[in-house]
Amino acid sequence: MNIKVVLEYDGSNFAGWQQQAKGRTVEAELKRALREITGKDHLVYAAGRTDAGAHAEGQVANFHTDGRISPRRLMAALNAKLPEDVAVLSAESVADDFHARYSARWRRYRYRYLDRPARPALDRNRCWHISQTLDVEAMSDASSALVGKHDWTSYCAASEPPDTRVREMRSARVFRRGDFVELELVAEGFLRGLARSIAGAWPTWAAECGRQNGWETSSKRATAARRRAPRPREG
Repeated sequence: MNIKVVLEYDGSNFAGWQQQAKGRTVEAELKRALREITGKDHLVYAAGRTDAGAHAEGQVANFHTDGRISPRRLMAALNAKLPEDVAVLSAESVADDFHARYSARWRRYRYRYLDRPARPALDRNRCWHISQTLDVEAMSDASSALVGKHDWTSYCAASEPPDTRVREMRSARVFRRGDFVELELVAEGFLRGLARSIAGAWPTWAAECGRQNGWETSSKRATAARRRAPRPREG
């Protein structure tokens, strides 16, 4: 039986999604919980591999089981075994050819800025605190340059294979929601470090350059801003 789960997790104390030799990861916690429940090891596939410190409100994953435990019971069992910073929101049986990564049509990434003098207490791990007021209009206008198919070499990690760096950004928008300014990116997939690099560069780039036309100019100036701008895990 192919099981699809939707996960929510607080990434503050994780080294990311993907299991690795060192560091606590979400994938490793899910595999451990499955092993404790079924007595077997499982291959787990995720729609995307979140970076260290990144949170998830709807991470989709799938794995195959022998079908002895119903999805409803499996969800309850997983939530009993998983640590408090990971939760399974839903579990269901899906077609055998469903694959969380390859069946996904798009991914959404949201980064939050808090632009006020006082640092946050309650949201300290869920936003990037910037003490100056952000120019939301300039950031929003600049974000249009991100939409479309581009070579993201200027933004992604150097470890990404060169032949995979051309990806399509379906939408990019910046808006204010309450006390926060949010950057929302929707793409077919995100290269390692891509979203966080954009989030780190955008306030500086928009403030310095304002409205720009054309991907080449925008990319060059944003890359310069990226070298100077901090990119904290929070957000």
